[in-house]
Amino acid sequence: MGREAFLGHIRTATTVGALPSAPMADPGLLVPDLGEADLPELFVLNLSAVDGNVRRTSADGAVDEVLAAVADDSGAYLAWDDGEIGVPGLSAALAQRGLDRVQAVVPADAKARLAHHDTYLDVGIGITGADAGLAESGSLVLVSGAHRPRMASLIPHHHVAVLRASRIVRSLPHLMAARREMFDRGSNFVVITGPSRTADIEMTLTLGVHGPRHLTVVLIED
Repeated sequence: MGREAFLGHIRTATTVGALPSAPMADPGLLVPDLGEADLPELFVLNLSAVDGNVRRTSADGAVDEVLAAVADDSGAYLAWDDGEIGVPGLSAALAQRGLDRVQAVVPADAKARLAHHDTYLDVGIGITGADAGLAESGSLVLVSGAHRPRMASLIPHHHVAVLRASRIVRSLPHLMAARREMFDRGSNFVVITGPSRTADIEMTLTLGVHGPRHLTVVLIED
C-alpha cells in the first residue's frame, strides 16, 4: 500500500467515528470497591514482597526501633524534624548513639550550595515520617516541604520511614478520595514502593542504583 492510500484510509476512518458526549456533572474520583481487608497486614505483606523490611512497634518503642534499624549502618544521616516524623526525642537519641546529622537547608549562594551538596556524600541513612501507606502495593506516600527534606528519602543507602498504622489506606485512589488536601500541601509528592531498583537489557535486577538500597518501615500500631 502506498503512502497516499494509507493516509487516505486514516482520513476516512477519522471522519466516521462518533465520540460519546461528556456527562454534564462531574463524576468525581473513581474509587474501586475492593472489599474488606486487614490493611496493616496487607501493607506488610506487599512491602515484604518488594524487598522492604518492617519493624512493628508501639509509639513508646518507636525510638528504640529506629535505633535498632540503623545499628549496622555508618555515616551521617539526613532526616525530617522530630515533629514531622512524629517521634519525640529521636534526634537526641541518634546523637547519643554518635550519628551526625547533615543539615537540610540549602544555602542560596551558588558556591555555598555546591559545598552543601558535597556533604550529602557522607549520608548513609535517611529518616522520615510517612503521610500514608498504600496497602495494595506496600507503598509509602511522602509529602516534602519545610522541615521535611525530600533528599532524606532519595539519596541515602538506607531509608527508614516511620508510619502509623492508622494512616494506611487501601490504594492511591482511596487516599485521593479521603485526603485530597494532601496533594496540595507540600512542594513534592513521592510514592515509594520498596528499595530503588533497576534492570539492564538482560533483565538483571540491581538494587540501590538510583536511590536507597534498603528500605525499613517502622510501623507504629496505634
